[in-house]
Amino acid sequence: MTTEASWLLSPAALRGEAPHRRGVSTHRHILRTWIAAAGVVGLVGCALFGIDALRVIIVTLLFTFGVDLMFVVTMRRASGGRLSRTFLIGVLAGLTLPADVDWHVAAICGTVAATVGNVIFGGWLHPALVGRVFVQFLFWEKLSLAGATVAVGPVLSAAHLFMGDLNQAAKVEHYEGWMETTPPSSKDALLLTPPLWSLRRFAQGHIPADGDLQFEPLLRDALPPWIDALIGAVPGGIGETSTLSIIIVGFFLIYRGYLRWQLPVAVLVSAFVAASILPIESGGNYVWFPVFAVEGGRAVGLAYVLYHLTAGQLMLGAFLLAGDVVSSPMRAHGQVVYGIGIGVLTIFMRLYGVLECECYWAILIMNVFVGTIDRFTSRRVLGTAPVDEAVPA
Repeated sequence: MTTEASWLLSPAALRGEAPHRRGVSTHRHILRTWIAAAGVVGLVGCALFGIDALRVIIVTLLFTFGVDLMFVVTMRRASGGRLSRTFLIGVLAGLTLPADVDWHVAAICGTVAATVGNVIFGGWLHPALVGRVFVQFLFWEKLSLAGATVAVGPVLSAAHLFMGDLNQAAKVEHYEGWMETTPPSSKDALLLTPPLWSLRRFAQGHIPADGDLQFEPLLRDALPPWIDALIGAVPGGIGETSTLSIIIVGFFLIYRGYLRWQLPVAVLVSAFVAASILPIESGGNYVWFPVFAVEGGRAVGLAYVLYHLTAGQLMLGAFLLAGDVVSSPMRAHGQVVYGIGIGVLTIFMRLYGVLECECYWAILIMNVFVGTIDRFTSRRVLGTAPVDEAVPA
């Protein structure tokens, strides 16, 4: 039997796959794996933020899926793998929202993600992030950290995971870490300060130094133990806080070949370098290269930079949002350039208060340049001239 005949009788051919495919991963299978990865992060978020987190994800998902399904039916379009992608968009949009937002905020986020991001832009800009930044503007007072005298958010205590009530939250006077601190009686959750808010205030000179110690007041009084940021026991979006779960599912996607390792590495390394170099304000002066700061024999500058990597939306953006197959570059070299842009823009906007949701904005900004990046990083076809030298017919 010839090679061609063998192919025609193979299971891959019977499923309608192209002859050049050697694996069993179809478009739908890839999307379902991404949905499962996002679902794992969402499950951890539901453990930390309770039934309210599940409510936000379900509302966002229902409106995203429902609106897009209405479009498919009204326009008489074939759904194909579209509904699986819409389902993923809805889950990701829910992960970017805090668990304590009102249901109509989640509904509007999902609706805008489906209509503007998925239908109008066709996924050219990441649909979930289009919906997220829209509600950030629309509900600025509820979702913004900027201008708050004291920013706090609820996290369920270790004894009330999954079933605790975020509305039953209290601030504790002596916080020694999530595992070691229990809320007052009849309370289910702790009111904690988001690490992102403290890092912004520190970079803008709003956390005063303690004598010659500049970084120590931040690490000692304003930030939680770093293990809390790894677990996710800090205020933030449902899927933003648990660094550990995001890294685990990200490694799984890389292992399966559905996410190139170059992209998250480029995002995180460039963010690390930017946080290490870009200046912070201290005593009316700007201090460059904060990563090299040492106080009391401790590498406080390095700890400051590591907190930047685990605070806010950076980890979720690096592993589950930036790698969107529709809105990211096609080649590995292009994804490196894309990732560097995301990492640097995120830290720059975070330090100098340019925009809220800085990582989401960084991804959307870099989405605009994906076509240009693909053009300059595409593989040259043998025997053809470069694009700039090609003579029009």
